[in-house]
Amino acid sequence: MSAYLNGKFLPLESCTVSVLDRGFLFGDGVYELIPCYGGKPFRLEEHLQRLKNSLSAVRIVNPYSDDRWCGMFQELIRRLDEVDQSLSTDQTRGFDRM
Repeated sequence: MSAYLNGKFLPLESCTVSVLDRGFLFGDGVYELIPCYGGKPFRLEEHLQRLKNSLSAVRIVNPYSDDRWCGMFQELIRRLDEVDQSLSTDQTRGFDRM
């Protein structure tokens, strides 16, 4: 199984998040879950709009265009064996370097 973390597709067992990440420490981030049926994201445009609205509301910069999000999601779907699945995205503010 794969994940997309910090710009790279990685096996789940290789993914790590810093304990200093503001999402980990304070829940400072945005989460979106997109169900997929038959290998196709359900209401993807609506989910992307809600993600953009949520990121804007908490003043986190949206890191990707809609096309890039769609490409990333399609690649994740391709890498997973199940045709019915859920894609989740967690966007955080990252961590402050002291």
